[in-house]
Amino acid sequence: MKYNAPYGSADPNAPYIDRNTPGGQSGSRVPAAAVEHPQREIMAVITAAGISGSEADLTQLLQAIQQLISAATGGGDTSNFVLMPAARARLPIFPEVLTSDGRIPVTSPSTGQVRVPAGYDFLHRGIFAVTTVQADFATAANKTYHLRWSSVAGFALKDLADVTYNPTAAAETGSAFDSAYDDMLVARIVTNSSNVATITNLANKDRLALNDLMTPSALAGSGGQGARCTETLTYNWARTPLQKAFTRTYLATNESLTDRDELLYSSYPDTILDQIPATRYGSTFIYMVDGMNDLTKLQASFSA
Repeated sequence: MKYNAPYGSADPNAPYIDRNTPGGQSGSRVPAAAVEHPQREIMAVITAAGISGSEADLTQLLQAIQQLISAATGGGDTSNFVLMPAARARLPIFPEVLTSDGRIPVTSPSTGQVRVPAGYDFLHRGIFAVTTVQADFATAANKTYHLRWSSVAGFALKDLADVTYNPTAAAETGSAFDSAYDDMLVARIVTNSSNVATITNLANKDRLALNDLMTPSALAGSGGQGARCTETLTYNWARTPLQKAFTRTYLATNESLTDRDELLYSSYPDTILDQIPATRYGSTFIYMVDGMNDLTKLQASFSA
């Protein structure tokens, strides 16, 4: 704030004077800012200390100053205090978008353009609130991009073909591109030859979990050896699942077969899997059970 001198003063630092009736001296005329601005300044300090203003307590500015000093210096029980920069650097909490599905609805308002909409909130390190402002990015044809936010640079559009961003030419689905504590993967953008964008908005929550039925394809080799179908589930997360499992909820088989192997494949019959495959976007595998004669329901669970 600045000092607000009395109305009509030529000197910006002129003092206020009282009325002197016998001497014929008028008192200073008080501008509104001289009353309002100090109150605003004082309330800013009180609010920053987490105290609600009260007319009944005239020591709140003192309390606020004491609390802010204590927080900044670690006075008293140091376990109670942490500065915001320290919290943002130390708390092991993933970014969390505060929408019901954990996604920021990135759009393409026109050909060759991707837009981050304004007014969406997310938390960095579980403590620092960020609200989006509209940001537009230009795209080129036949490209794959990641839209990211970082605590240092804000929103940026990263080209997978850029050797600075992807020096090892890693697959776009690789976990190295997953959201990290300070670097959030917001969306995947793929443009075609006409520079029209297909956008996959990704869920960012501190904890991601899903328990749902997988979708089976048509059954191949029904009732015989090597009977199989392809199971799929889409979730579109910003991080690759760490925990993944399924429970068989329905299986109909040809009871005449005594040999009944149960295996997972990425391609039949060449590649047997030892675990469920998963990317940020979903899971797909071939489920084989000798003698299976109906589409099998699998209840899958994933978390990250």
